[in-house]
Amino acid sequence: MRNYPVGLEVKCTIGNITKGANLRAGQPRINALEGITWQAHHQEVKELLGLVWDFVLNEKDFNYPKVTAIFYANNLTQDDWGNISGTRGRNTKVTGMKVSGKQKMAAGWVALIDDYLYKQVYQMIMKFSI
Repeated sequence: MRNYPVGLEVKCTIGNITKGANLRAGQPRINALEGITWQAHHQEVKELLGLVWDFVLNEKDFNYPKVTAIFYANNLTQDDWGNISGTRGRNTKVTGMKVSGKQKMAAGWVALIDDYLYKQVYQMIMKFSI
């Protein structure tokens, strides 16, 4: 959707986990979560619906992937995105969201899972209040 006149980008993240956390597929990440960031392939993302997901235990004692938070900003600028990496060779080109972009996303939180631990961790990391 780069430079498209209308539309909304949607990005998902499971977040940044503690180095060496040694988590297996299907294990919840919330106890090892250190940050939440979204990536894009260019710095022109102005409007973003950012989803955060994790493996969440259901009533059948199985951890399913589940959206645990939704954030939104329609005022992002190029300055809210970092330098583009992977510009050489066959690597995928990506840019990570800077703190300024995360602040805008946090100000536009839309929904949170009804779970005390998730709410507490997300509020601490993204620095917003309910």
